[in-house]
Amino acid sequence: MEPLLRYLLNPLIGIHRLILLISAVFVLFFNRSFFHNLHDLYGNDLHGFLFMASLALMVFGFHVLLLCVLCFRYTTKAILSLLFVGGAAAAYFMGRFNIVVDATMLTNVFQTNPREAGDLLGTGLMLQLALMGVVPSLWLWRVRIYYPRWTRELRNRLLLMGGTIVLWLASALPFTADYASYFREHKLLRFYANPATFVYSGVRMTWDHFNAFDTSVRKTIGLEAKRMAQGTRRNLVILVVGEAARADHFSLNGYGRKTNPLLAAQDVISFTNVVSCGTATAYSVPCMFSLSDRTDFDLRDAATTENVLDVLKHAGVAVLWRDNNSDSKGVAKAVEFQDFQHSPPNTACDVECRDVGMLDGLDDWIAAHPTGDIAIVLHQMGMHGPSYFKRYPPEYARFQPTCLTKQLEQCRPEEIVNSYDNAILYTDFFLSETINFLRKHDDFATAMFYMSDHGESLGENGIYLHGMPFLLAPEAQKHVAALLWFGPHYPVDRALLKQRIAHEYSHDEYFHTVLSLLQIATPEYNAAKDWLAGAHPKQ
Repeated sequence: MEPLLRYLLNPLIGIHRLILLISAVFVLFFNRSFFHNLHDLYGNDLHGFLFMASLALMVFGFHVLLLCVLCFRYTTKAILSLLFVGGAAAAYFMGRFNIVVDATMLTNVFQTNPREAGDLLGTGLMLQLALMGVVPSLWLWRVRIYYPRWTRELRNRLLLMGGTIVLWLASALPFTADYASYFREHKLLRFYANPATFVYSGVRMTWDHFNAFDTSVRKTIGLEAKRMAQGTRRNLVILVVGEAARADHFSLNGYGRKTNPLLAAQDVISFTNVVSCGTATAYSVPCMFSLSDRTDFDLRDAATTENVLDVLKHAGVAVLWRDNNSDSKGVAKAVEFQDFQHSPPNTACDVECRDVGMLDGLDDWIAAHPTGDIAIVLHQMGMHGPSYFKRYPPEYARFQPTCLTKQLEQCRPEEIVNSYDNAILYTDFFLSETINFLRKHDDFATAMFYMSDHGESLGENGIYLHGMPFLLAPEAQKHVAALLWFGPHYPVDRALLKQRIAHEYSHDEYFHTVLSLLQIATPEYNAAKDWLAGAHPKQ
């Protein structure tokens, strides 16, 4: 018994056996979400279970090949420890929210501020990291790994890789029709393979980071921009960048609950058919303000190219960005930026700082700019999950019962929806207060343009939050709320715009519509992408 215990605590194992062992561990213990989603699709009969077994062998074989490429004499323990810890974290979040950990999601993680990160951390994550990440890593560092001479090791490595490919073919041949359907109709499932997807996403994100362009030098656009109307009132436009606002949960758009009672009395124009550029803030916000469309948008290009705020500056518009979210994601690089995530300057803080606090002191900032037009961006915390219950003060908890934890899996579906709808109710208040703020500035031609960065999954089909790959994401993460409000002196045909509320729009038109709101002429402007096209009086 003692020799066996001593061996278990300080074992000796060949590198290729270790690769097979760790690959099996990954399949059996790190892929609960993958097999759970597979079971939902194929677990109804014997053929389906056999196909699932074939896929399990595929995932096993893929990890064998991956470790054959990564694990050598001086890399094995460090790489496997990283895979244990990273794979454990990925398994936790995939299991909790049914999300996938792609490059965009990892980018969001590294750009998340402590306030947002705190909503995602908890004892469950710490326990899983300990059991699936730290404990096996500590065992691994006690293992004595046997490596044969390099010639023999190379031969054995090639034999192992060749045998794995044979295993793939043998397991796939009886299910060729199933695999054709799987790869064509269920592409999302591949992203649940863990830690394979985590490795791919990490490499992709690292590659993008180290190949990023020098952002201190930016391509200029709109240098010829100028205001079209002369001798008219000054424009004061507030651009509200929303967070995780689903269009189908706005009562302005026909939702059964009254989530927008205050906005309903403000004569706003709500557009019901708007699609986001992405499903995560780090991607959607730069895309919104970029000249590029979603199909040709690139984050690295956006970081080195001016956006619509820069064009406004070229035209003489005073621009301010106030942020109660994580940050501007590089959009406000060349304009005045104010952080309202803390007190001071935000005076509306309790368990967290409220969006309405971004209105404080704006009168003074406007007074400090006595000439020219003004554009103010307010970046909301909005409906950021999973702690929806924190996104509103207690008096807005109208829909009951609510989910009072960030552990969404502990709440009933109706509790999650109630908390989310209460957060929309508070956004309704914030947007109404923004409109009331603009009403005070009667000497300006005023307008407000609200657009959410992306939508949110609330548990439909077991999926929560946002950030899924765009082509595979559910409609709830892409169909976003958007609305316009105009003051009495703003020159626009409101009746014409109300006829367009069901038109198919997207973030692609944001750049051009913002230029139109400020009545800016520039070669970059495209009237075909302007929501206000034809609604301005002839100059």
